Amino acid sequence: MQYILDASFFFAENHLEGDLWTTAEVAEEIRDHVSKMRFAVLTAEGLKIGGAGPAEVSAVKEAAEKSGDLRVLSDTDISVIAFGLSTGGTVVSGDFAVQNVCRHLKIPVKSLLSKTAKKKVWKLLCSGCGAEIPAGEKDCPICGSPPKMRGTEKRANGNQRRR
Repeated sequence: MQYILDASFFFAENHLEGDLWTTAEVAEEIRDHVSKMRFAVLTAEGLKIGGAGPAEVSAVKEAAEKSGDLRVLSDTDISVIAFGLSTGGTVVSGDFAVQNVCRHLKIPVKSLLSKTAKKKVWKLLCSGCGAEIPAGEKDCPICGSPPKMRGTEKRANGNQRRR
């Protein structure tokens, strides 16, 4: 099985059997000594570095915009998701935003935690009247209250549940 590793994989003692890949952006993000050692050992054991093309990066940004996760994803996160999209490999990440975008793009994802993120769409809602606020607005155009991020998850029957 092919796994695409994000930086969080190298920050803790994790072990996977299979074809291990990461991106150049992840390699640059690893700075502490212990994580660098883990990276070096895995590289010696066959960890490969790859990347995705501009079409995959655009597709990831579009999906992240729709899900509401774009503002919290780093370029490194986007590179990992895009590489997973281009290869069909399983993305390994402890980041819920990365997992959520992978789910929206139907990319297999494996959590480093015991729990995985549910597929969500993030929206700005007014803290006063509950109206949906367009992205970029600082206050509700209806009542003037500040917005709050709220996630909705899809239930099996297709209905959305607001969190």
